[in-house]
Amino acid sequence: MIKLTVYPAAFGEPTASPFCMKAMCMFRAAGLEYELIETPDPRKAPKGKLPMLEVDGRVVADSEDIRSIIEVEAEIDFDEGLSDRDRAISRAVIRMVEEHVYFAIVADRWGEDDNWRHVREAFFKDIPGLFRGIVTSFIRKQALQQLRGQGIGRHSPEERFERVRRDIISLREILADKAYLFGDRPTAADYSVVPMLRAALVTPVEKPLAKFIRSTPNLMNYVTRVTDNCYPIAN
Repeated sequence: MIKLTVYPAAFGEPTASPFCMKAMCMFRAAGLEYELIETPDPRKAPKGKLPMLEVDGRVVADSEDIRSIIEVEAEIDFDEGLSDRDRAISRAVIRMVEEHVYFAIVADRWGEDDNWRHVREAFFKDIPGLFRGIVTSFIRKQALQQLRGQGIGRHSPEERFERVRRDIISLREILADKAYLFGDRPTAADYSVVPMLRAALVTPVEKPLAKFIRSTPNLMNYVTRVTDNCYPIAN
């Protein structure tokens, strides 16, 4: 049995991480059975991050590598039928949301005090109260240092939003009036993009990024469509 380890549910999403959600969407699309394991602690994962996949004695700990394993196991290609040009655009879109939009969401959640209170309660509620303040302050400090190292943490909230707003406009224009980013069926990019958009939308204290997404009708309809057709079916 294939085992998939993810972060627990949070903010109404089946898992707190859009990368874990991406993996769960790919499993549904591939029709593969798997055992779902939830943990708030990623330290046992080879890269210190989740999702993590265990199959045939191998441990794979990156959502893109997990995609490759799923495609091999299910003998499918999530981008089947796409032209070389659309495959290239798909790859660029995935990198845009995973390496830029994602960090803007993290900054909205971990960098803004109003959201941090909710994040601390959702992600670290199992830490004993006596130690929670010290431990979570240290973890938050590390996260903010990573954001600064990545670059987005060096911008003001207004500058950060302006940068990511243009990413959302790009998604809006690529989608246009199609059902999915590249036509009438979901492909790999959809499994990355929608979990990221939803992560922005469900952030407890709404920020400009979420407001802008909500003001974009084709993206909101798209989010609903992918959620209904690609998210794991609740038991």
